[in-house]
Amino acid sequence: MNLSVQVSDVSKIYRLADTQSPLSLLQALKSKQETSNSERYKVAVDRVSFSIQTGDRLGIVGANGAGKSTLLQMITGVSQPSSGNIEVVGHVTSVLTLGVGLREDLSGRENIYIDGEVQGKSRSQINLIIDEIIEFAELGEFIDYPVRTYSTGMKSRLAFSMLVCIEPEILIIDEALSAGDSVFATKATKKIREICNKGKIVILVSHSMATIVEMCDRCIWIDQGQIVMDGNPQEVTSAYLKSVRQADEALLIDKYSSYIKAVSWQQGCEVISVEAYYSHESEPRTILIAEQDVILRLRLQVDVLLDNPDIHLQITRLDGMVFSDCLLSETDSAFINTNSSRAHSDNLSRGLYGCITYDVCMTPLVLGKGKYVVTCELLNQDIPTAAKSTIIEVVAPPNAPTGGQPALFYPCTIDLA
Repeated sequence: MNLSVQVSDVSKIYRLADTQSPLSLLQALKSKQETSNSERYKVAVDRVSFSIQTGDRLGIVGANGAGKSTLLQMITGVSQPSSGNIEVVGHVTSVLTLGVGLREDLSGRENIYIDGEVQGKSRSQINLIIDEIIEFAELGEFIDYPVRTYSTGMKSRLAFSMLVCIEPEILIIDEALSAGDSVFATKATKKIREICNKGKIVILVSHSMATIVEMCDRCIWIDQGQIVMDGNPQEVTSAYLKSVRQADEALLIDKYSSYIKAVSWQQGCEVISVEAYYSHESEPRTILIAEQDVILRLRLQVDVLLDNPDIHLQITRLDGMVFSDCLLSETDSAFINTNSSRAHSDNLSRGLYGCITYDVCMTPLVLGKGKYVVTCELLNQDIPTAAKSTIIEVVAPPNAPTGGQPALFYPCTIDLA
């Protein structure tokens, strides 16, 4: 049988409050606006259309509240669309909240039999695969203990194992693979691939972009109930992450706008920009991951001849802790390398003027998690002539140590000579 899921112009609208003169759902969908304080609607899914065929592995990404789970609920039949149509050919097995359907007072083994019956399997059919399910779940003797004694990871492994070992035709997973340890996640990934290779359909919702890229051959990005992008998982997830990053950076800049300042005390002297880049990218970043190679790019405009110019750089955490306070022509800090940019400083010190770019290398960036004010000052005879400051946020790397919040991520390079 050729399996398929056809979603045609589907919308889901929730009424948030009772009204004396209710607005029709189709009007709410068209306007997506509140007509009065007493008439309020939430458009969760907005005219979505796509189709899935046998063997497809579809990933769905989007922010919380984008409409992903609502869409899955309609595909599984848990809820009905307000408009549009969904046609499903094949039996749907869903993991919308992994482990929620487990019976807490029954053992893991008893849960397997009950779930098998729900899936339309007889007890004799379950007996043929129950050993495989138990082995896959890695529960050992706990399989005969009440589920209420299980940890969250054990419940997740049991729930996932019951589903995939029964070999569903259309498997829908909402964040199921985020639970459990890395070893089990690897097993789960392999099992999903086996299902797909047998001609089944998998729909996976996850906040892990790596999981989407690894597991899926197609990805849909949903935002505010609408499809923003549909295509190659690597391209779609990259575009989604870029959008999330830009939104986070805009929020950071707006929240800490009082720290972003530019001033000129002498005509013809200006610090144009203070920007941070990953060394392998050309687009500036406001939020940076520690232990990556980072460049602070300082751009200055000097239209007057200065007698003894210099550049002062200060990096200060918002709690007042100073991490760098130096003249770039004279001092290298423990975590800043300016050797690659000395030529710019030499040109400046000889009194040349114009647009000057100064790259300050932090390879790697060892600043600890936090928010920092980066200030660049153009000095003449130690007197400030222009300055500019900006805000950056440093987030911990994936492999950061736990149990504390270090001011600096070490080890970094130490010269013992």
